[in-house]
Amino acid sequence: MSSRRQGSRPLLGVLAMTLVLCLPTGTARATGEEDLSAVPFAQLVQREVVSASTLVRQISDSPSAVAIVTAEDIRAYGYRSIADVINGMRGLYITGDRRYAYMGGRGFGAPGDYTGRIMVLIDGYVTQDSLFNQAYIDESGLLDLALVERVEYVPGTGSVTYGNNAMLGIINIVTRKGGSLNALQLSTEAGSHDAYRQRVSYGKRFENGADVVLSASSYDAAGQNLYFPAYDTPATNGGWANGIDGERNKRFFGKFSYEGLVVEAGYVDRQKTVPTKATAYSVFNTPFTIDDANGYLNASYETDIGLYLYSASRFYFGHYAHEGHRVIDDLTTPYAQRKHRAEWWGLDQKFVGKWFANHSILFGMEYRNDFSQYLSRAYFYPDGTIDSASRVRENYARNTTSVYVADEYRFHDRWRLNVGARFDKASDLDGNWSPRVALIFQPDFRTTLKASYSEAFRMPNADDRSFYGTQAMPEYVKAKEFVAQHDLDRRMRLTGTVYEYRRMDQMIDVTGNGDYAAVGNSRSRGLELEFEARWDNGVRLRSSGAWQDARDTTGQDAVNSPNVLGKFQITAPLPGDWLRAGLETQYLGARLTAERRRLGGVALANLTFTNARSWHGVTASFSVRNLFDRDYEVVSPFTWAPGTGIDSLRMDGRTYWVQLNLDL
Repeated sequence: MSSRRQGSRPLLGVLAMTLVLCLPTGTARATGEEDLSAVPFAQLVQREVVSASTLVRQISDSPSAVAIVTAEDIRAYGYRSIADVINGMRGLYITGDRRYAYMGGRGFGAPGDYTGRIMVLIDGYVTQDSLFNQAYIDESGLLDLALVERVEYVPGTGSVTYGNNAMLGIINIVTRKGGSLNALQLSTEAGSHDAYRQRVSYGKRFENGADVVLSASSYDAAGQNLYFPAYDTPATNGGWANGIDGERNKRFFGKFSYEGLVVEAGYVDRQKTVPTKATAYSVFNTPFTIDDANGYLNASYETDIGLYLYSASRFYFGHYAHEGHRVIDDLTTPYAQRKHRAEWWGLDQKFVGKWFANHSILFGMEYRNDFSQYLSRAYFYPDGTIDSASRVRENYARNTTSVYVADEYRFHDRWRLNVGARFDKASDLDGNWSPRVALIFQPDFRTTLKASYSEAFRMPNADDRSFYGTQAMPEYVKAKEFVAQHDLDRRMRLTGTVYEYRRMDQMIDVTGNGDYAAVGNSRSRGLELEFEARWDNGVRLRSSGAWQDARDTTGQDAVNSPNVLGKFQITAPLPGDWLRAGLETQYLGARLTAERRRLGGVALANLTFTNARSWHGVTASFSVRNLFDRDYEVVSPFTWAPGTGIDSLRMDGRTYWVQLNLDL
């Protein structure tokens, strides 16, 4: 029996206990927690979206096709990480190399590519670190999903508002308010491969309007023994990596809000043992550990100044540290260490003026100081002493000043024009303009048509500057998009999108000998369709399909870019109205590996049961991932042993997860 299934059987006995706890039909949900399934669709789609332009904006007014996953969806489908949420969204997909989870979408998803080209925010704070531009969406992420109110995805460029890194889209995670929790909540979870999580959260809204959320959690997973066919030799333990797949983390989060003031902070420290031979020089089936620590402080204040002028001020501070240890194939210095850290702070001041009829003018400026970017690589002798001659220590810094302006002009009852531009000047780069123009037409109250053109860019990060040296240059993208949305009635909506992206000045090896230059161009075009429905009986359904055609800098089909993606999600109360079931199916189309080997498409299903109402403060859920135990592979970033099959990685089979919450 494959060891990837070890640890599953003990959890089967927990199923009966979980279902029993799901049975009662006692007290209703906690005060202040809104049941979005009961909100008519016509009202739901009018809810505010922060990430579309950083000022409050209605979904129908957004220049793009906004997608939203609510806390109710997260619970109904048994999502455990932000990566799970993203994987269920229209046109997006997740791959992993058993170190990190990586995001792909709209034709772009090179294996091992950090999530820097799609910006990920928490309540408007940019979560990417300043060394690699990586957004952490797995267990290295900053938030427990129990603290998430909703996740918003705005496809298309976002540099007009956010500048650097918002090339292909924006994902904003909106955290819960204390009033929605309104309790001291204790939570325990258990899953396959000896995985456990404990959490304690407190939330309350006070009579004076102050709102507080506090939370702490820990996660510990022993992992599994994994088989890698590429290393199936007697010298490498027959291809088995034993006891080196563990993972653990600790998270802390707090948020205080009162009137227009919001102060929040988060911290995560995650350790992962990597079972793969993750670098060309590492030794298979030896300890390879990574430790990522991430923290932030975000303070904002919004107020009505008067004279039709509104102000939103933000101060933020971020910290990131990475430490990695591995055994390498070098008898003289067999131990390698990576120690990186970064710190940054910034100020953002924006105003919204409504001085003119039919105009909403946004303008402001941002200053960001990446004052510490430290990269260190060292090698050690067998006795533990450092090889000083090979040690590398690099220090970088950058400060960026930005100004931006945007105007939404309603020149007709049915027509709106959205125009904007942002100018970013970094201390080590030439200035860059990011323009956007969008035209929105509503022929009737049920239909909205949107056409947009925008440009965006990504500055070279500290890791790029280290690797490419003076050749490191900004990367650019030009995007065109057309969106059609139609409400069939108050319960159902259809959304269709046609897009094209053209990326320019990508770094490529022009000689094949490590001579890099920013001369690469690539393009992606595609079509997305989505149907959403919410019925009065509590049934919620979302189904989407995406077709995409992406070409790399050589004009060939892009690596790890499936031509077809499919998603189907349905959640409904079961007879008796005491139990809710959530079924999610996903189709990931055929993809090319780095060796141009084609991996076949795969369809996966996940099933979750939750109790519809709490019983004496107790709620429970039980999830099965990869319900039909499908064997499948994803594209890996490993390319140093052609012909061995390391360009793909086998993923987990069927796994189980149980969660129990107690509100006091």
